[in-house]
Amino acid sequence: MQRQLNVSPLVLLLLLAAFMVPIAPTASAEPERLDWGARIAEMDQALKRGDAPAVQAAWREAYVAAHVSRDWPGMIAVGDAAMRASGLVGVQVSQAHARRAYLTALLRARRQRSLDGVLAAGDAFGRLGDQAVVKQALNVATELAERSGDGSARQRVQSFQTQWAPRT
Repeated sequence: MQRQLNVSPLVLLLLLAAFMVPIAPTASAEPERLDWGARIAEMDQALKRGDAPAVQAAWREAYVAAHVSRDWPGMIAVGDAAMRASGLVGVQVSQAHARRAYLTALLRARRQRSLDGVLAAGDAFGRLGDQAVVKQALNVATELAERSGDGSARQRVQSFQTQWAPRT
């Protein structure tokens, strides 16, 4: 006698989704591949050779490695690397990749309460010409500097504001 299994469509959908979700690399998976600095160096070598597919592959690996690191400096470096590749892979692609990396860096820096990180991300968005995000970074940096009670932190924020304030 054959038994029939009654499974709701929702349960099937959830099971299917669970098996389709890509597994993100963890810090324990191939540690040498998770060195974002080394992946950026590979990308720069591919740039010198003019090898666009290798540039894109190395950049993706650098992005994953920096993403796994959970800190902001790697994401800034990956964004800067994307911008260096613009001549080979196109400005729009490079800017989109850089923007994603810089935004991740800004969010991480804010979460880690890193004034250096917030200012670095704000500077990166300034170089992209994105005044709206520069303003957001300035707001976060101002709040961090005020909370710190450190006069030099306030001065750094003031310097950032002077450098990136919209020209009228």
